[in-house]
Amino acid sequence: MSSQSLALRWQTLLSVTALALAAVAFVGPAHADDTASVHHGEAAPDIVGGGTVTEPKPWIAALHNENGFTCTAAHIGAEWVVTAAHCLALDRDYTVRIGSLSRSNGGTVIAVAEIHHHPQYSWPDNDISLLRLSRPHHNTYAPMATAADVSLGQASTIYGWGSENLDWSGPLPEQLKYSDGHTTTDYCSTPNVICMVGDGGVAGGDSGGPGFVASAVTGEYVLAGVCAIGHQPAGTRWGGYTSIPANADWINEITGL
Repeated sequence: MSSQSLALRWQTLLSVTALALAAVAFVGPAHADDTASVHHGEAAPDIVGGGTVTEPKPWIAALHNENGFTCTAAHIGAEWVVTAAHCLALDRDYTVRIGSLSRSNGGTVIAVAEIHHHPQYSWPDNDISLLRLSRPHHNTYAPMATAADVSLGQASTIYGWGSENLDWSGPLPEQLKYSDGHTTTDYCSTPNVICMVGDGGVAGGDSGGPGFVASAVTGEYVLAGVCAIGHQPAGTRWGGYTSIPANADWINEITGL
């Protein structure tokens, strides 16, 4: 099937409270390479591919507002968490649960004191926000990638509490999920977005979640992006991640990191 014969839909990866936003038309290939690299938990066939995380991830964060869980996020510094801009409304109060594999229990819960949207955010471009915590939380932070760390076809792992169903329907899993794969240009053509495809597809609730790559320089896994774009249904198993290296100057300006 040619790329012209299959119309995919780009859709913001939605919060629990809104699993249906208007999609943006995109023409892309019919299927994805379902390759896997190093796994980080137990394989689970009943999610949208991928598996369930069983090893500690101290930098993982679950974003909540007064209505409950909203999106996935990552802890990058004592006072700072990064997520997707489309996850946040400026007129709501947010907390983050840091370091728990459960989105509803455990870890450390801290209120969000400030929200910094990227100044050029216009989904799907620059879909990234920085959250300053109300108090420092000293931790093992997600190491952020530089431009030198990112290359095409390198091993990747993504994390999130997104839907287990191809159609993004609920309920969402309580335990953190992951998918192993690689970087690609087959699906994402938006500037400053890193596309990752693997053995699991992103869905509603995975928004803002971290995408790691095995550094092209050191081989260590580093945070390359935050989840901004997905495909519904999720069977093609790819996601678009707002590039951390492309936004490094802005991140440094806001956080000093």
